[in-house]
Amino acid sequence: MTTLTIVPTRTMLYFKKYAFENRKAYLFLCLAVAAFLVLWLGVQLNFTNPYLFSERVQAMYYFITLFLAGCLSSGMLFSELGSKPRAIHYLLIPASTLEKFLCGLFFGVFIFFIACSGIFYIIDYIAVQLANYKYGTNWEVINLLTLEKYPNAFMEGPLTDIFYFFFPIQALFILCSVFFKKHALFKAIVGMGLLWVAFVALFLILHRLLPIGKFNDTIRYYEIVEADGDNKLIVLPALLTTTVIIFSKFLLTPLLWTVSYLKLKEKEL
Repeated sequence: MTTLTIVPTRTMLYFKKYAFENRKAYLFLCLAVAAFLVLWLGVQLNFTNPYLFSERVQAMYYFITLFLAGCLSSGMLFSELGSKPRAIHYLLIPASTLEKFLCGLFFGVFIFFIACSGIFYIIDYIAVQLANYKYGTNWEVINLLTLEKYPNAFMEGPLTDIFYFFFPIQALFILCSVFFKKHALFKAIVGMGLLWVAFVALFLILHRLLPIGKFNDTIRYYEIVEADGDNKLIVLPALLTTTVIIFSKFLLTPLLWTVSYLKLKEKEL
């Protein structure tokens, strides 16, 4: 069977089979997310700070929950390959590698993203209503479809820019779940930690090498701060900055998915 074949009828049957066999696992995962949010927001309600449920902080809660739940679920997406009996059963399923991989992405990334967002909205709605009643505030429940209108507590720029970090990191966890035979989730967490240390080290090195200054609005403009107040503006090549932005925002996640698929196809062979 070719690994690139997609037969619509077979694909639909495989999607139904996957949903039926994994319904309990996804249900328990959703219940775990709900329990985590109930516990976390319940603890926050016990504090006396009414700003813990402002729109800005609600957005923080949402993305923290999304990163934790999304990455953990992705790290276990192809966990069948870590157990020999389950791996044999998985590899013998009469579906192409592409169909299996797309099915995993559909349920593990897109469906779970929608489910996680829906669970957060319901629990956040209840928590905000209780907080408004307790503190006498009028906080609004954040609209997950218009996140760009809320302040970004993590970095400069629109709040929706955080998705450009979330999906590549999630894709990296998926790659680890395919690449490693054992303890893929743990190794993915360790790998992310090492990447973060490397990123911080690179940032510190560049900070020492570059003149004292800051980037203005985008990475294209770097303003050198002079002691006499006569600041200088360095303009980086537009082609370079545009390439970096397009790659990091739109190409990095599909690239990691492609590498994961190729590794999965290699295991099939």
